[in-house]
Amino acid sequence: MKSVPLKRLIVSLLFAGIIGLLGCSEQAGQQAPPAVPDSGLPTVVPYLDIVPSAIDGQGTAVLHPAEPVPVSSVASFEIVFTVGEAGIIPGGFVIFQVSPWWGWSEPQTQHPELPGYVEITTSFSDPGLEVATLPLSRVLVFSRQRAFQPGETITFHYRNARVDRFAEAEELFQIFVDADGDGHSACIASPPTLRILPRAAQRLIVNAPSQVQPGERLEIRVAPVDGVGNWSHLPAGTYTLRATRDGQALSDATIEVATAEKTLTIPFTSDEEGIYFFDVEGPRALRGKSNVALCQEGTRSLHLYFGDIHGHSRLSDGTGTPEDYYRFAREVSGLDMAALTDHCDFGTIPFKGPVWERIKKAANDAYQPGRFVTFVAFEWTNWDYGHRNVYYRGDDGPVFRSIDPESNTPQKLWRLLEPYEVMTIAHHTGGGPVPIDWEIPPGEKECLVEICSIHGSSEYYGGEACIYRPVKGAFARDALARGYRLGFIGSGDTHDGHPGQRSVGALVTGLLGVYSPQLTREAIWEAFQKRQVYATSGPKIILHFRVGNSPMGSEVTWPAAQGDLPIALQVVACDAIRSVEIIRNGEPVYQQPGEGVWMQLLVEDPQPPAGVSWYYARVVQEDGNLAWSSPVWVKVE
Repeated sequence: MKSVPLKRLIVSLLFAGIIGLLGCSEQAGQQAPPAVPDSGLPTVVPYLDIVPSAIDGQGTAVLHPAEPVPVSSVASFEIVFTVGEAGIIPGGFVIFQVSPWWGWSEPQTQHPELPGYVEITTSFSDPGLEVATLPLSRVLVFSRQRAFQPGETITFHYRNARVDRFAEAEELFQIFVDADGDGHSACIASPPTLRILPRAAQRLIVNAPSQVQPGERLEIRVAPVDGVGNWSHLPAGTYTLRATRDGQALSDATIEVATAEKTLTIPFTSDEEGIYFFDVEGPRALRGKSNVALCQEGTRSLHLYFGDIHGHSRLSDGTGTPEDYYRFAREVSGLDMAALTDHCDFGTIPFKGPVWERIKKAANDAYQPGRFVTFVAFEWTNWDYGHRNVYYRGDDGPVFRSIDPESNTPQKLWRLLEPYEVMTIAHHTGGGPVPIDWEIPPGEKECLVEICSIHGSSEYYGGEACIYRPVKGAFARDALARGYRLGFIGSGDTHDGHPGQRSVGALVTGLLGVYSPQLTREAIWEAFQKRQVYATSGPKIILHFRVGNSPMGSEVTWPAAQGDLPIALQVVACDAIRSVEIIRNGEPVYQQPGEGVWMQLLVEDPQPPAGVSWYYARVVQEDGNLAWSSPVWVKVE
């Protein structure tokens, strides 16, 4: 067997100093791997450009051993590929694809003593068999002289490989087959999968309802995670709930866990009004603290719900399954809503067809009106104009890729989306991995902007937790200054399968709060359209903001003769408040230091400018986390 060395493409999956742990892969144009250069190797058409023939992708593969392995462990695997009934002609090829993301050892064929060494054995003899490594963790096997016959086997011995750092229900070892030698290939129908297990729990994630009434029976939900945030198991033992109200300790409650469980629910009754926090301690020094819970009398016409509607799975360049993505959002992060937004134009798996059907089914199956809201969504990943997520109001909708000529600009995308009830949201607008070009005005389908994610804050150039590689003119304030009327949301853009949580190594993440009368797709969608939303950098901070007696997201007319413009703010934070600011047209017009976790303000702008101005509130906690209300637009005439 002859091994052909091939200089590897250096794939930039690293950015902002957060090595290999965070958001969008930063490949040029996020196009799939380039065609193999002229080096005597067969032409290998990039994944996104392939048009397989009917006989490509035939064959089966079996993984040995198939037992689950822990995250970040070192293991060796054999993947036995059996050639399909069409065979493979001379010049055709087989590709062994290892996940290029999140910690797998890159396969290599030159150094048996190093991690990720791949040895090829076959059930047949072919002195002309050739092997090469390709960009994005691929091993190519081909023969110029001999056909691979049906039933013959090619075994990939992948040795001393470091395993993915994130838990997976079905990590893929993909096998791509070009049977007719035209450079186009397809993955076999049922590639072998591997289950990757979390490590032992190292901390607890504790969730409490954000709004409650006196006498209401609550459920404090507890989920264990390992050192990188994988959903783990609770060790058996005693768990103690310690509640505080307005900083005063209440009586403890204990509960016994006899066997390893995935979650724990501890009942609690809030007897009096106040601000509640809940600490939970368990065996092995496990501990977690809840978000803030505000207990107040009265009937609410609008309820506060939290969500993360931007994240990725193994179906593009993330980790985990769509089904596990929604389970984590609901059961671990305690979210009220979520959306999986896998890249439709990047990854090792063709997006249209079965993948898109699975994503839609996962969203629709996870939707539980009154308990958990999901949206069918995908990411349009354009490296010229910026990235946008596309959300459908209902349970179905088509995919439009940014690499296709008919949908390769925002204007073309919006034109194709015109017949649908749909919304687009731009993200990481201020910088890396790619900024938004605000020279193109947002279309009618775009009323919100993602101001914060694991990439950092896109509020304004040089702000706290600012996004990496910032670009002047690309931030949310810059969009507002152009006259665009966009509400603010936060969402994670996580790729680790942990929506609602900050990825290890990230400075911040993102979360959205929404005020809605009901937890249904229809009601949440209407709240989005009204911009009754706000953003945080991760914590479930409670924020109310009104200008001229109108809530965030509103457009207000204020007669100049009416004088001072009233502005009201209430914030209940998850940590001590460092400061609160009121921003008008990009500049602070009011600032006050915080004291404790609660603040309520009623102030006035004595000289609101003539014409249209925009106001929003920004809150900074002592721990560095932030919250931003959506703007209110005020026309003084």
